[in-house]
Amino acid sequence: MPLPEPTRTDAAEYARRDLPGDLAWHTNFFDFIGDVDLRSRIGQEFYAARYLYKLWEALRLNEPWAAQAQIQLQVQQYASIYEACIHHLLFEEAGDEPEVQRLFEYEALVQRPLPGHIMEKIRSLPADDATEIVGAVHAVRRTQASKIRFDSKVAAAIKLGIIDGALGKEIVGYYTARNYIHIHAELRQTDLEWQIAFARDAYRRLLPFKTQVSTWRALRG
Repeated sequence: MPLPEPTRTDAAEYARRDLPGDLAWHTNFFDFIGDVDLRSRIGQEFYAARYLYKLWEALRLNEPWAAQAQIQLQVQQYASIYEACIHHLLFEEAGDEPEVQRLFEYEALVQRPLPGHIMEKIRSLPADDATEIVGAVHAVRRTQASKIRFDSKVAAAIKLGIIDGALGKEIVGYYTARNYIHIHAELRQTDLEWQIAFARDAYRRLLPFKTQVSTWRALRG
């Protein structure tokens, strides 16, 4: 059951008290995202991340399990924000750039039939797997945007000047941490203060991210 009043209202007011603005403010922070629906969703995630952080702060739970839970949630939320922004900027804003188009390409071995007389020689080789050998050539294939690695997307964003290399490296770190946050990893990482600082940096890098992206968009006209 929910907390009684006025406790519930006090907690909500505490969470909102130090925020720079309401949901609309957090949504407008991402004014560099042209897709209105996407901007709204990212803004909601940003507002939720800040609001929940303040609730954790209000509870003052100075126990490792509480800090670990907060770190997990914060890293996951901010990594998702960066991922959504980078994806949009590349494939919607800069989709025609050669650097972006190359992200869809990969090299693969494609089976190619060989002339019969060559196959006969191969089959006669003194090898156990001679009958399994087939002809193949290197060919360029295309993949879907959803299957492109995030670090490759960030590398393309850096080359296009959307963000700089230092910030890009940090953003990849947040995304990697999101994918590797699990109980076994926690057992190996005992420096809780470092993890807290890492999660805090994920939030603090949003402003330079916005600044760099906005500058890039302005230069593009």
